Amino acid sequence: MIRITRTEISSILQSAPKFATRRSARVDIDRLTTGLRADLKAEIDKAMQPFMVLMDEAVRLFMFLERHQFSLGLGPGVNAFAFQLSRLRSDALSIRELITLGQEAAAHALARSFFDCIELAMAIAEDPEFAEAYDTSESEEEFWRKHIAFGRIYPRVERFISRGCGSAKEAEYQVSRHRAVKGALSGHVHIARWSAFRTGVVPLLSQPGVLSIGAIGALSAHFPSLCLLIANEAHLFSACCINILTKPNPPQVFAQYRPSRKLNDVVSSTHVLQELLERHEKALEQYAGRHFDSYAQDEI
Repeated sequence: MIRITRTEISSILQSAPKFATRRSARVDIDRLTTGLRADLKAEIDKAMQPFMVLMDEAVRLFMFLERHQFSLGLGPGVNAFAFQLSRLRSDALSIRELITLGQEAAAHALARSFFDCIELAMAIAEDPEFAEAYDTSESEEEFWRKHIAFGRIYPRVERFISRGCGSAKEAEYQVSRHRAVKGALSGHVHIARWSAFRTGVVPLLSQPGVLSIGAIGALSAHFPSLCLLIANEAHLFSACCINILTKPNPPQVFAQYRPSRKLNDVVSSTHVLQELLERHEKALEQYAGRHFDSYAQDEI
């Protein structure tokens, strides 16, 4: 493995075209991100501590879900679900890290991926034939177009939620919410004009009505809503999984679930997140809404 040294970079820099007499500036990226995290840490603790606690609980929950699933071993019928849990853990953790770095647009773009992934995990858990077809499809692009894209996945998502929460009405509501959320988040993926604008002009959570212009990272007024969004989705998914696996004849992905310490971690983590949401969600929604509405009413 080669190493690119500072000496090599300095030599290349000396040969770079010059449009000024002064030395070209350099930025230490590692020092920059370390400093940015340190600056935002105190601000996060002051302005959005409960939201970050919920975000951490969501990350922790997906870690426990993944760890438990992999402890059962891999094999036909469960691989696709296990790997989706890994992706959910990765997305949730990455969103959390982007928040600590003050990267609003990137965090929301990844949240759009998170929702696609959690819908796919629901569909895989609900339908073993779908899971097998997804896992063995020769053309992922064709499979996605025929079975997932353009809302084709929603009936499976609705059945999973209905089976998990015992209410067709609640399932219908949750699918409708998913559609709205994904629509709002799409602008961050496709780089809508307002998304690019919000990257360079960030509404500050700690100073409502004040905009941070051109900062490398800032604590956005939209972050609390994002944390609530991920926490609620994590709870919905895990609660449905637990309810489904405790009923007679659970789907194949839950067939091997037995009482264990790792499963207990999943149940306990789900309970903590549920209790926190029941106790504080309404107040936190009001707080997030006040800051959110000060800048943009229509977008996540």
